[in-house]
Amino acid sequence: MNREGLEVMDARVFTELRRPLRAVPLLQDVLGRYDATHARDVALYRSWLAIALADANEPEQAAEEARRVIDTSGDLSSERTAERARTVLHRLQEYEDVPEAREVLAEYRHLLLA
Repeated sequence: MNREGLEVMDARVFTELRRPLRAVPLLQDVLGRYDATHARDVALYRSWLAIALADANEPEQAAEEARRVIDTSGDLSSERTAERARTVLHRLQEYEDVPEAREVLAEYRHLLLA
């Protein structure tokens, strides 16, 4: 496995452990270097970033990443990316009082019913 793959694995672990201060910089760094033509991978990495940002109490940035996840995964037929998009939207529901999160939820709430 290459360095990038290891960093992504580390970031996923930190996200699952709810350690956003460790996860966010790793994911931002990887996404900054990652080939955007791999849309499925980018959508998955952004979904972990959105969750980590929500855990870091950064709902505005989490909402922005949620929109990117959905926009990136919208053209994909991957059930995994669709499930990750729903996970991100569920997590954003905690921040419905934040305008950016409320806007994303209003626009994409129908995906939670899928």
